[in-house]
Amino acid sequence: MAESRSAYSSLETSAMFFRPCTPEDIPVVAEIESNSYPPDEAASPENLAYRQTHAGAFFLVGIQVGTSPTEPGGDEMVSYVCGTLTAADVLTHHSMSTHEPDGTTLCIHSVVTEGGHRRTQIGTRTLRAYMQWVVSNTPEVERVLLLCKKELIGFYEGAGFRMVGPSLVEHGADQWYEMAQKTAFAAAVGAACQEDETDR
Repeated sequence: MAESRSAYSSLETSAMFFRPCTPEDIPVVAEIESNSYPPDEAASPENLAYRQTHAGAFFLVGIQVGTSPTEPGGDEMVSYVCGTLTAADVLTHHSMSTHEPDGTTLCIHSVVTEGGHRRTQIGTRTLRAYMQWVVSNTPEVERVLLLCKKELIGFYEGAGFRMVGPSLVEHGADQWYEMAQKTAFAAAVGAACQEDETDR
């Protein structure tokens, strides 16, 4: 069933809005993924489709209005975040390879901005919208975990995540670091932002 843009008006910001990923989005997502990670780190189209099918509530795409390079005046997918639930306390290959619907910890797998739109704050906007989406729609989630490389620690700290420490997960050639954010903190940040907007 097609979903209107207005259904997600609360997540809109300037000329960009966010919505759940659909099966039809997967080819575009897979192309952006393959262009954003080394071959030994990129998720396969099959893994992305698994996440959309089994954990669609945790797969959000960012759409920029009117910037399509192939369709004049059309919209363009410029970012996405996807994750799965786990009951584990720490991230492992196993906890990151399955979706446990009863889990209370959300594992973020990818936070990606399409190459031509990087360094424009779209990644930050997308991650913040994602956290508010999770807080608003899945109150059973208590915390969010992710793995990142050393050079991205500051980016995630700026979005409210805290360092847990080096991860034992080996994925590609580089060291990964585990970071965490409690959804209660994300909810408080969202509420403060709403109050700020109301006071203006």
